[in-house]
Amino acid sequence: MSFFPKERQNAMQVFTFPESGRVVTENPPCLCWIPPAGTHTYTVTVSKVTGEEIYRAETAYNYHVPTCFFEAGEYLWNVDAEGESRGAMPFSVASDAVKIPRVSAEELYRNVPDVHPRHLFFESDLETIRREKRTELAVLRRNIEQAYLDGIPEMPMFHRDVNALPYREFFGHFRDFCDRNLVACALGYSILGDEKAGRFAKELLLTMCDRNPAGPCSLLGPWGDEVGLSMARCLPSVYDLLYPILNEKERIYVAYTVRAYGEQCYIRLKKRDYCQNPGDSHVGRLPAYLGEAALVLKGSGVQSEVEALAWLDYALEIYGGIFPYYGTPDGAWAEGVFYSTSYTKWFLPFFSAVERYGGTRFLDRPFYRNLTTFFLHFANPDFENHPFGDGYWCSPEDKEWPGFFAQSPCRFYADRFGPEEARAFVKKQVNPKLYLLHLLDIFLPCGTTPPSLLAKPAENTACFPDAGFVSMHTDLAHTERDLAVLARASKFGSDSHRHADQGSFAIFYRGTALISPSGYFGRGWGTSHHMNWLKETRAHNAILIDGEGQPKNSMESRGKILFCRDDGDVKEARLDLSAAYAMLTRWERTIRVTEGLVTVIDEIDADRDVTVTYPLHALSTPIADGNNVVIKRNGVALRVEPQGTDLTLAKITDQFDVDLNEGVPAEFHATMPTQYHVTYVTERKSSHRLTVNYKIQ
Repeated sequence: MSFFPKERQNAMQVFTFPESGRVVTENPPCLCWIPPAGTHTYTVTVSKVTGEEIYRAETAYNYHVPTCFFEAGEYLWNVDAEGESRGAMPFSVASDAVKIPRVSAEELYRNVPDVHPRHLFFESDLETIRREKRTELAVLRRNIEQAYLDGIPEMPMFHRDVNALPYREFFGHFRDFCDRNLVACALGYSILGDEKAGRFAKELLLTMCDRNPAGPCSLLGPWGDEVGLSMARCLPSVYDLLYPILNEKERIYVAYTVRAYGEQCYIRLKKRDYCQNPGDSHVGRLPAYLGEAALVLKGSGVQSEVEALAWLDYALEIYGGIFPYYGTPDGAWAEGVFYSTSYTKWFLPFFSAVERYGGTRFLDRPFYRNLTTFFLHFANPDFENHPFGDGYWCSPEDKEWPGFFAQSPCRFYADRFGPEEARAFVKKQVNPKLYLLHLLDIFLPCGTTPPSLLAKPAENTACFPDAGFVSMHTDLAHTERDLAVLARASKFGSDSHRHADQGSFAIFYRGTALISPSGYFGRGWGTSHHMNWLKETRAHNAILIDGEGQPKNSMESRGKILFCRDDGDVKEARLDLSAAYAMLTRWERTIRVTEGLVTVIDEIDADRDVTVTYPLHALSTPIADGNNVVIKRNGVALRVEPQGTDLTLAKITDQFDVDLNEGVPAEFHATMPTQYHVTYVTERKSSHRLTVNYKIQ
């Protein structure tokens, strides 16, 4: 057995990067490898293809960012440990690769000015903000009025009172007070000079500090971390914004609370060993909060410089290297579009501060620059839902999870990078009545972007091979006449917020979801319905073999995009889903889009006779027409026509196999729109060739 594993050993680990033959567009690139068991000191080398070594370094991590820039061209990189070599891999540095210098913790900390506000913006920025953000400030004023109406949040008692508001309901409620009301009033005080808002924000802030950070509001306790995540996210910025209105004792009190949450972030990151295991959704938020705490606490007297530099060094190490794990260089978020809308915002205040104090523009890295393309293709608010992954059904003002799609998820990135289609996409969205969750990035200075880093014009077809998504549209810019197909085939498996849905697809016409994923959270993440329906293959538009789908909660449920092309009138993608089915030797799915027609072709081979189940899901009642099915919704219709006699219509139902509220107390039952399920089946054969036409009528 090789000392260096060729495959990941768990779903938290990094993928090898740059893999053999990769052309990197970031200089220097972050070099990542699969670590062998145990603790090791690694030697990383980069050589010219002629064999001349040009870079060497040692590290305890299983990734390394070289400390020099490389000229455009071809290279080999390798890693050694314990006398064993991983083996050299070729890669190329693109001629237009963006150079990202990394600031040190010492330099960044030294440059933090002794003024307040200093974190989100400086006082000198306020006049520009007031002039350029008048529409946003009108919404902010409504938020402030809502905060007065809401008053002071109740104490969390879910940790010791069975009759109190339970954890799931409490943290959803608490976000209204912390992430929304507290931040809105603090911004109103700082930007608008609203003294009343400042006094109310101060009362909210001190009340929240009274909630013991070691109790149910902790990031580390046994009761759940969502309340603590809100505290860790919001308190640093609010402390900075309200600093002038706090007396000396209040400043110390709040500063100690900010430090307590920063310490919890650091402990949890280290406990997870996040640098080695970055595939943790919740812990992935914490490096930003850790860095923010260090920046705002400078000069407070409650934190030593040694501790502050340790926190900053760790945050900068993560953001300059392996982060984001779920955000891939192609610009997509592997957890799906719902989670991308929030998880691409948590870190923006810290990134903005690092850019202003240290000159390092993390946002110029490939993922952030390419992100607007992903949002254009997958986060269109005119679409009924947004496959794939948990939360695909949620809307911008969703009652279940408000705020995740809030105030245009790509606004900040579109303002910074474009393209023009993304800026137009943002402008046409109606400003919300209230900001629900993400207020901390609304008034951040945008910064100036060099022309070379601006995004390319949007196209009708987009392929995201690193994250594993395909999007094919007939008219991306005009939803009112657009036929779109979205599909997933990803190296990321079915763990975390992802489902066992490799090869699944969704069809939209004029924004209406005609073929859709199915299932919900129900009351919340982790219900029986979520785990035993939503995450399973049968809830999606992928195949079952002898009734069995892909492994769920598994990194073995993998797919790959073989190609994706757009020849104008014909758009086509070919997906290899073979690795997701241990009982198959091959499953390749080809999806072809022409005007008014989607054709899906499946080539399935096994080493024994098998029956294929072909499920489809819809949001309106499917009507059988012989072996065909018609789905009508919002004034449009889709006709499903299996070709030949290989597929037989077996069932149409509006019932989930696992009820939405199974195992949930009656008082917490969720009510969600009905969904419909179509099942086709085949005869038993070792080789299946299936073709289905989906016609817009």
